[in-house]
Formats: sequence, C-alpha cells, structure tokens
Amino acid sequence: MTDDTRTRLVRTARALIHGSSFAEVGIGDLCREAGVHRGSLYHFFPSKEAVGLAVIDANWELLKALLDEAFGSEAPPLERIDDFVAGFAGMLTGARDRMGVVPGCPIGNLALELSGRPGEASARIAEILTAWRRYFRDAIAEAVLREQLPPVGDPDAAALRALSYLQGVTLMAKAYDRPALVAESRTAIRALIQIPTT
Repeated sequence: MTDDTRTRLVRTARALIHGSSFAEVGIGDLCREAGVHRGSLYHFFPSKEAVGLAVIDANWELLKALLDEAFGSEAPPLERIDDFVAGFAGMLTGARDRMGVVPGCPIGNLALELSGRPGEASARIAEILTAWRRYFRDAIAEAVLREQLPPVGDPDAAALRALSYLQGVTLMAKAYDRPALVAESRTAIRALIQIPTT
C-alpha cells in the first residue's frame, strides 16, 4: 500500500464529510468513492473514527496554512485578524463555487458533530480550537502593547469572543448560503475584541 492510497482516502473522506456529515458517510461509501477495497482502508485506518481524526487533521492543516499566512505578515495586529477573516471568507466562497453551497467551517462542522463523543476526536478538536484562538489572542495582546487597542483585560477572553462569533456567523453563512456574511463580520469581530473583560 502506498501513501497515495492513504492520501486519496483522506481527500475523499474530507469531500464526502464536508458535503454531508461524518455520521452519513459509511466505510462502504468511502471505499467506493476512493476506488479502494475495505482491506486497503483498514490497512491505514483501524476504524471510522481513525478516518475522522485524519480528516480533522487534514482540515486543520488547510486552516493553519491560512492562519499562518494572515498572522505571519508584518501588517498591524488587528489587520492580521481582518486578513484572516477575509481569507476564511474566500475559502468558503471557493468551496461554494465547487460544491454549489456554503459547506461551513471544516473544523466547526466536525466540532458540532463529534465533540462530547467518546474517543480522541473531541480532544483533538478542542486542541485545534485552542491553537486557533491563540493566533487571535497573540494579535490582540500585541495590539494592546502597541497601543493600537485600548486595554481589553484578558486577551484570551477577547480572542474567544471573536472566534465564537466567527463560528456563529459561519454557521449563518452556511444556513443562508451566503459566504459574504463572513467577510462582512470583520467590523463586529473588532467590536467584540474591544469589549473590556472584567
């Protein structure tokens, strides 16, 4: 078995899950769409949950690349958040163009479906959301240090508000099939960041 087979399985699982849900995608569906036998799948993944973890990690790789691009720039800290939101909206628009609908957040969708269930997925999703929040927190803390933002109290709490809002507006973009809602959320995210935490 080659890593190409594993890559094809993960890519196919991502597409199927993102197009419907983790619960709706069966092992048989995945093997059929990927053009592999069940034995090949089980060579790489001992269970459907292991496939789910691989999809979570693949989604995080894509999202992390977007985060690294936006937050690795020399732009002022709050502009980095704006740039990420614009890039995230662009990602959703591109997905809509390919799929015909806004699929929602690749991490948020799986968080809604898999969090609270036994197994590693819940813990992995929490780790990813914490890492995502750190990007926002570090930019907020830097903006306060540079006096580009009034003191907000706890930058981590401000980052949690911003990320929570972004996830909520992404859900609304999915429900209304309007990725522009995410792009338009930058002003509200900035306002939420500036609410002092007591």
